[in-house]
Amino acid sequence: MLLPIFSWAQQERVCSSKVTSVNVFLNQAQVHREGKLALEEGVNLVVFDKISPQLIQGSIEVEAVEGVEILSVGVQTDYFSKNNKPTFILNLEDSLRTITEHLAEIKADKEALVLQKELLLANKNLGGSTQGVKADELEDVLLIYQKKLQEFKFENIRLNRLERTYLDQKVLVENQLQEYTNGTLSLINQIVVQVRCSKPLAEAKFGLKYLVNGVSWQAFYDVRVKDTKNPMQFVLKANLTQNTGEVWENVKLKLTTANPMDIGVKPILEPTRLYLVNNSITEKDADGISEKMDAPAAYRALNGNEAYTPISQPTQTLLNLEFDVAGLSTIPSDSKTHLVELYRFSLPASYGYACVPKLNSEVFVTAKVQTNELISQLNGEANVYLNGTYTGKTFLSDKGQDSLTITLGKEHRVIVKREKVKEMCSKSLFGSTKKEASTIEITLTNSSNETIEVALEDQIPVPSNKEIEVKLGDIGDAKLAVETGQLSWTKKLAPKQTIKVRFSFEISYPSNKIITGY
Repeated sequence: MLLPIFSWAQQERVCSSKVTSVNVFLNQAQVHREGKLALEEGVNLVVFDKISPQLIQGSIEVEAVEGVEILSVGVQTDYFSKNNKPTFILNLEDSLRTITEHLAEIKADKEALVLQKELLLANKNLGGSTQGVKADELEDVLLIYQKKLQEFKFENIRLNRLERTYLDQKVLVENQLQEYTNGTLSLINQIVVQVRCSKPLAEAKFGLKYLVNGVSWQAFYDVRVKDTKNPMQFVLKANLTQNTGEVWENVKLKLTTANPMDIGVKPILEPTRLYLVNNSITEKDADGISEKMDAPAAYRALNGNEAYTPISQPTQTLLNLEFDVAGLSTIPSDSKTHLVELYRFSLPASYGYACVPKLNSEVFVTAKVQTNELISQLNGEANVYLNGTYTGKTFLSDKGQDSLTITLGKEHRVIVKREKVKEMCSKSLFGSTKKEASTIEITLTNSSNETIEVALEDQIPVPSNKEIEVKLGDIGDAKLAVETGQLSWTKKLAPKQTIKVRFSFEISYPSNKIITGY
């Protein structure tokens, strides 16, 4: 039964190929391989072996040199194929076998030790039932027993210690092997190309492209600020993960947000026709009439009566999210996250200090930048660095606005305190109405030797119905947003200066009701 298989295999010509470039989409990738081999005149079967099991079969493209006609392209599975493992993995597997053998030997030695001890104790009856044992003979026997039991004890301790050492080594080796096998898939797929040559070729070059699953990338940023006199630096990076089974070694990478599998079609707006319906017809009968009406084309397409026409994504440039990674990259198939730098740019920023003492008494350093096309389309998490020091994480997203405010860190040189002025706070009852008056004082102290301008925010409560009335008191030079009740100040603090701001309000509501906290 195997003879026809081997006979067929002899007619195939295996083309050794190498991954040269990869276009990485958000959840897929297009792999480009190149290879060459000698071809005879006439029909040849060219086999590209060790292809990813994540292959999307309908995506295969084959290019050949002039004089080679491609007749057909197919996929087959080679179950006789064996993957070539790296030397360090072969060494680890050999070490694991050796450790396992040592553990088996220790187990056998411990079992023999237990058997010897049991045998010794089973023969402890000295002399016979009628004759005794002399004292000197008994002493000699006891010494022998003591010596042998001591030997058993120390040998057992030695074997247990040795066993623990080997078990620890076994765990380390198994974990390392597991780390390797997590991203390792069997490369038993083969792409078979039938070609016709007009003449023998000593070196026919082939190009092979195909889509694979098991690949994804996600954007994130590094935001770096040297000082308040320089623009803000942005470094766009990608967390790239691939589990295709193929190792991308020294390949040209291109990352894009395009999705080659997206499909869609512009909907067709059909006329909306009105029909008169007899009032005596029940709702069930009316539904029956509507089902007999001619459905619009778009509706039929959604229900599978018409197939959508696929529209592939256009090739994008750097501005619309296609990135050519500089140099050559190596991305192993290990399901781990690999860092790839995509693009660097800078934006002018206006820096400032802000504080919302009702929620947090700390002052935050902020930077406001005008968003560009890149940020508006590619949102992501960002690591923030101020003067070379990591200060935390944020998320870059313009949310449809033309500017972006980024928190860079905390300014500990400005001390803020918010408290109620007790002598100016009161509660009173007038008939069926209860009134509560409050005055809030905010104290800002600049402990630095520099002038600092702080944007300060607070609020007064906003009534949710007509039974509650909020009367605004003295708010000083604060700006008020009536709809939200937000108060805002911009305060400039000279070195070592302390300033105070106050605002007050009065709340009236029915005495038989309870209001929420404010």
